[in-house]
This record gives sequence, structure tokens and C-alpha cells, in this order.
Amino acid sequence: MLIVFAGPPCSGKSTLAAEVARRRNLPVLSMDATRRRILPAAAHTRADRQVAYRAMHFAAELLLGAGASAILDAPYGHQEDREELARIAAGADVRLIECRVSPEAAVRRFRQRGPDPVRLDLTEGLVRRMVRQFPYTRAGLVVDTESHSQPECLERIESYLRL
Repeated sequence: MLIVFAGPPCSGKSTLAAEVARRRNLPVLSMDATRRRILPAAAHTRADRQVAYRAMHFAAELLLGAGASAILDAPYGHQEDREELARIAAGADVRLIECRVSPEAAVRRFRQRGPDPVRLDLTEGLVRRMVRQFPYTRAGLVVDTESHSQPECLERIESYLRL
């Protein structure tokens, strides 16, 4: 099984992905963590993110090929990233979880956690714009991380994964 957490910044995808990974004892492949590992001094450009997506997807493809499950944690806000995901996951049981949040709540979360050491380019204005423009596919489970508590979101996710 490939469990994919997608959504805009500050939507809760990394928090939820980490907890599901802990509960299920699965590896998490995060786009940001992958980018930091393979391009530690690089800017957070689209080209850098594409390299990280490719590396993350390659690792996921290897895990799936070995019969293992994994969790992916990345925005998947660009069509080409979603297409590459579909290519590597062909034939696998893929569960997409899209994390939804309002621009106001995302900006509040951004302020609470302080400047992002990974995404130095991330500002309140950019968070607001990315949340407003995020292209939800509704191809899986959409979890509203603003109106539901973390335990409620996790219960909905676990129920979805048991299907």
C-alpha cells in the first residue's frame, strides 16, 4: 500500500503522516526531508523540489517493488508531480489523503511554528496564496484539519485505510 498525504503548506499533512507512520510502523518519505538530504544547501526552487520528488518516488518505487508499504508526504500541487506518482504507483493500492485548511488557519499555524528552516521562501502571503490556489483532486479522502481535531482526523484516516 502507498499512503499519500497531500495538501498546501500548514495543512497538517506532515503531522498526520508521521502519526500514521508511527501507528503502522511504516517509512515516511517526505519531499522536504528528501530535498534537505540530497540538496542540503540548495534553494527551495521548483527545480530543487522536482529533484526531491524524483528521489522520493524512486525510493517509493523500490519499496513497492519489494512488497513493502510506504507513506509519501508532499504537496502534490503540480500536475506533473501527480502524474509521476501515478506512474510509479501503477498496480499498487494507493490511498490519497488530501489535507484541507482555510488560508486564515494556515497563516495562524505558520505564525505559531515560526519561520520555516526548510522553506525560507515561505511567507504568510505565500501560505495564504498557496492554500487558496491548491488544486484538490478529491480522488481519495479529504480531511479538514481545521474543523476536526487531530484524533478525529486520524480516526477518519484509519477508517479510510481499512477499506
